[in-house]
Amino acid sequence: MFRQRIKILIKKYFLFSLRSTIISLFLPVIIIFIAIMGWVSYMLAAAQLEENAYKNIDDTVFQTKAYLENRLSDVFEQLVTFSNNPQTLSIINSESAEIRPTDYIDMSNLLKTIHLNNTTVIDSIFVDMHHGTFSLYRSDYSLKNNQFPYSQYNNRYNGNREGFYWQNVHTDDIFQSNAKVVSLFKLIGNNQSKANGVLLFNLRNDFFEKVLNKSLIGEQGYITLLSPDGYMNSKNVTGEYSLDAENAAYLRGLEEESGKYQFQNIDGKKMMVVYDTIGINKWKIAAIFPVDEILKKANYIKYVTIVVIITLTGIAILLANFFARYISNPVSSLVNQTKLISENHLELKYDHRGPQEIQFLNIAIEDLMVRVNDLLNQIRLEQEEKRQLEFAILHAQINPHFLYNTLYSIKGLCDMGLNKDASSMITALSNFFRISISQGQEIITINEEITHIKNYLYIQEMRYGDDFSYEIEIGETILTYKIIKLTLQPLIENAIYHGVKQTRGKGKITIKGYESGENICLEVIDNGTGMSTEKLQAVRKELYEKRSGQPTIGIGLRSVHERLQMHFGEPYGLVLESGENIGTNCLVVFPKLKGGLTNV
Repeated sequence: MFRQRIKILIKKYFLFSLRSTIISLFLPVIIIFIAIMGWVSYMLAAAQLEENAYKNIDDTVFQTKAYLENRLSDVFEQLVTFSNNPQTLSIINSESAEIRPTDYIDMSNLLKTIHLNNTTVIDSIFVDMHHGTFSLYRSDYSLKNNQFPYSQYNNRYNGNREGFYWQNVHTDDIFQSNAKVVSLFKLIGNNQSKANGVLLFNLRNDFFEKVLNKSLIGEQGYITLLSPDGYMNSKNVTGEYSLDAENAAYLRGLEEESGKYQFQNIDGKKMMVVYDTIGINKWKIAAIFPVDEILKKANYIKYVTIVVIITLTGIAILLANFFARYISNPVSSLVNQTKLISENHLELKYDHRGPQEIQFLNIAIEDLMVRVNDLLNQIRLEQEEKRQLEFAILHAQINPHFLYNTLYSIKGLCDMGLNKDASSMITALSNFFRISISQGQEIITINEEITHIKNYLYIQEMRYGDDFSYEIEIGETILTYKIIKLTLQPLIENAIYHGVKQTRGKGKITIKGYESGENICLEVIDNGTGMSTEKLQAVRKELYEKRSGQPTIGIGLRSVHERLQMHFGEPYGLVLESGENIGTNCLVVFPKLKGGLTNV
């Protein structure tokens, strides 16, 4: 068995050596294959990076659009609410002479509330009605002109039935701040050709700059807010990357609310436009960037992959032969040494030179052979001890005194004319020896063991008459389990000769059998003289430990315990309980087994 294990170990490591040599020889081919796989992986990674980049930019445009639409919708609702306010409508529908001072106060408070609630977005508010007759504003700066340019606004903005308009970033033409603003206003008049009033909100340019600048679209990429009258960029860009008039007109004219397309700038570079539409004013918000910036990381991966593949290929070619020799030669030497191992030659003389793994293998094989030697010696000792125990127990069963006494008892029965009893006694004796021999089998069923002791007890009961009686209480469920033969008979013999025969009156022996979890328990109980505490301790010591000095127990008791442990292991065997003048209980514990047994 151990030799087979060594052969398997040698075969495994010989295959390891052969595999290592093959790898060394074909390493360049493997590297080429890896290079191809690396290039394919690069192409897949580049495609995935490009897809992720476009997805991120699309998400950026959508989120920026959603935020602007939310804030601009709030401002637009403020203007709509303000224009529909009863106070505002009252002033619009009144004649100039009917406007009261309280109207100025109420309107001023209303403008103040709107401005304070939206100070992060609204820069200033201007209200002018009846061609300057009623005029109010909220701003840190004074008006540029005393008269609002109605004719100019009327010519530029017309055709909107509701009168609401948006103006992209421009220099403030109402107040003297000269700041950049985005305007939202409503023209008021009896018809669309003659405006006689305006409600105007100037929105902060820095609000839009903060929103647009949060969206980083590469080094040359930017966000633009495009309307019919102009555009606003998130940052200053050079001319070749800016959106020219032709592409700006094309983007304004797109009917789809969102999408993307490519165009070439004046330098011939591909530019990508990802756009969306703000619902409140239909302005286009677009991310514009060079296509090659998206693939910049993919190109970096490509160059690194190429350099690594070339480097690995060169190193692999240089080290292939050395690697093969370094791995294969020590393994081959070790294999040659292990081929010399045989049953009569369990030594390995190997001078290790090579990888540390080979040293571990060498140490493992040496340790394995030492253990093989130890186990072989242990097996020889155990087999010798087992043969001695089997011989001793068999010798005890074919005890001449027992045989002579039994035959003498049979003769006495015949002399008294008790031929039937003599015949029964002869049958019991023959069955007793038949089961004792059991055709050389070591393992029998509990049912066969009980039959064996019934024969033995019947013979002893016939010999000793009324000196003792016996009782057998064995559970039906355990009869099919396996047991080592001649387990109970030595214990019953011990109970008869050292127990019930030494006491006055009629003795009794009880044999019990039952299950206890995963174990089987058999008890031999007698009501004999028992043992003192000191003697019980001495018997236990000799039973559970190696015997030394003059023995205090017989070969039968010890052989039963040692054979149980030899077959089942240390946790099993005999347990003795006794007390002076109260008898002895000998408990046998072994595991449940219905198949064949193997030595533990």
